[in-house]
Amino acid sequence: MDILEKDKYVIYEGLISKDMAKIAEQYLLFQMLNFRNIEKGTKHGNVPGAHCRYVDSLMESLLLHVQPKIEKKIGVSLIPVFSYCRVYLPGTILRDHVDSSRSEYAATLTLGWKYTDKPDDFRWSLHGYVGDEKRYLVCEPGDAVVYKGEKMLHGRDRFNVAEGSYHAQVHFHYVDANGPYANTTDISNVGRIHKYDGRPGIGFNLPIFKK
Repeated sequence: MDILEKDKYVIYEGLISKDMAKIAEQYLLFQMLNFRNIEKGTKHGNVPGAHCRYVDSLMESLLLHVQPKIEKKIGVSLIPVFSYCRVYLPGTILRDHVDSSRSEYAATLTLGWKYTDKPDDFRWSLHGYVGDEKRYLVCEPGDAVVYKGEKMLHGRDRFNVAEGSYHAQVHFHYVDANGPYANTTDISNVGRIHKYDGRPGIGFNLPIFKK
């Protein structure tokens, strides 16, 4: 039984330990320090100005590590597609959108943050819409929102914080192993097959495009 049928999301507390989240947070900060990759473009789901990385090796490891936990939580067998991590910086915004079919099932995992001008209880959260209701889905480091990416409208308000602030997040994407995307291509993504995002396997950097 798919527990996401009703609200399209569930908050998974403690998907990874706080210690593991802290290590991944620090890893992304070092990565940004040495290999900053600023996201560009205006496509829905993009966050211009944020540091980002597609299929980073540590995040791909976490993609596989959490998969059986998510499967047990939602009652669905999954095929991993890809991981994508971000460090959101002051002024960035994740505009409301739904994901492509590559994100039939998605999880956004909170790694950590630093808000230099906010009280200790401030949380910059993902929001999702259930019907006409906008819900703020508050997570602590190690918690994740597991949701139906192509079904739930979601986003983040503008990150209105002072300089020196950041928020680190990693996104995991899967498709139903017994669903319509298990052996198909994503026509919106240059004919890339869903499984492993067209790559030979999880951990590879480059996809193989359908000719």
